[in-house]
Amino acid sequence: MPLSGLNPHSAQPERVPRGNNLTPRSQALVPSFQTDMKRTLVPTLFTILALFWSGCDRAFTDVGEATIEVVSPDVRVAITEPSIALELKVESVRDVTRVRTQGREFSFDASSQRWITQLDLHKGLNQFVVEAFVDDGPTRTDTISIFHLTYTHSVPTVEISAFGTGSHTLTPSLGGNSLLVGGSFNAGSGAAQDAHLLRPGGPFLVPVVDPTKFPRSGHTASELPDGRVLIVGGAVSGDIQSVDELVSPAEVFEPSNNTFKLIPVKGDPIRRMYHTTIVREVDGQFFVILLGGRGDIRYTPSPLLGIREDMRSFLLRNDSLISVSPTIGPFVEPVAGHTQTTLTSSLPWRGSRYLVNGLRWGATTEPTSFIMDFNSPFGIDISKTKPMQQPRIRHASIPIAPGIVALFGGRAEDPTVVYGTGELFVEEANMYFTLPFSIVPRFGLTATRLNNNSILLFGGFDATADALTDADFVSLDVQ
Repeated sequence: MPLSGLNPHSAQPERVPRGNNLTPRSQALVPSFQTDMKRTLVPTLFTILALFWSGCDRAFTDVGEATIEVVSPDVRVAITEPSIALELKVESVRDVTRVRTQGREFSFDASSQRWITQLDLHKGLNQFVVEAFVDDGPTRTDTISIFHLTYTHSVPTVEISAFGTGSHTLTPSLGGNSLLVGGSFNAGSGAAQDAHLLRPGGPFLVPVVDPTKFPRSGHTASELPDGRVLIVGGAVSGDIQSVDELVSPAEVFEPSNNTFKLIPVKGDPIRRMYHTTIVREVDGQFFVILLGGRGDIRYTPSPLLGIREDMRSFLLRNDSLISVSPTIGPFVEPVAGHTQTTLTSSLPWRGSRYLVNGLRWGATTEPTSFIMDFNSPFGIDISKTKPMQQPRIRHASIPIAPGIVALFGGRAEDPTVVYGTGELFVEEANMYFTLPFSIVPRFGLTATRLNNNSILLFGGFDATADALTDADFVSLDVQ
């Protein structure tokens, strides 16, 4: 079934095999007895060395070492209480004599066969080193990560929109307004061309008289330092069948007069949707970087629709996008419907490290989560992280604090599996924690920070692919 525009079996760019740099054979003749000895000795030596190495690499562990398992609470979920009763299951073939963490002793409950202690938590990440001692045996040490936060979650009593939409963008702009652009009424239907503003304190979306230059779905809209909004990519519908349905021109929203204008793209056209866009300031210049998406994976000699695995960069100067990387840029991973969120700064264009998460499309589909570090001394460094607890695409993400990103909604590879959960990525622990509340299950939604620092979750599609008017206001206190 099509992925509402994402096809995991789309063709990928052809790979060119590297040369093997083989040199011509020597003309010198090797005596036959030397050849026979080599045939006999080399396998024998490899066999002896393999046996030696396998013995050296074998882990020497004591079977009496204890195992430690958290029984309660579920530490995969962010904790809202300031203190908890931590309950552990500690087992060994020997008698477990003592369990402690950072100077605090656990008591043993004989009826439940559990080790229990009370722990106080501070806001954010709490890590406890637990030691388990066994009779006449080794000590087992494990680290337990627990995340503590408080939150508010509310649903407005009055709908902020009279229409449902998904695959739209809702982006902060000058004056505290948030700009809604494009989207569609069904996950596979035609894209909208109208735009709306959500004003500070205003409960309703207000139409912008001047429409966008093109209808767009699956596009990106990025806040610029001067308060304008840059709109890139997307398509004329949510489920395209050819490259011709992609929207190549870029445009900018001018909040001073609420108008849209096209800006030139110098270089081959932009051809992608369900991608991500980041704007970065480097030495006083601003660069626009596009990653992944569904689009043209070949360009020449003829276009080919597929899942892009490249990153393409543009210099934003004099209201023009000037290509500074190849049409098919450096390969990263085949991703589409993913998110890319800053880990380092509250100002998006000052970020240097970004969390990317979603699904990796290829011969098989699998979860992917990695960090891109643009300030690495060795170029752009990409490091894998643990995957999300519920791998998802078409979700919304937003930075919460340095090193912490929240993700909401989305869906699985199966388009009928839609999530009403959220997760919190905590870089220090390299872990995702499930948020302790639910929203209406939906994908293709947006997460936008408002002036009062709360987060507005808006729109998206339900499991039947119909657009929703649902809105949630969320505030997360993690520090």
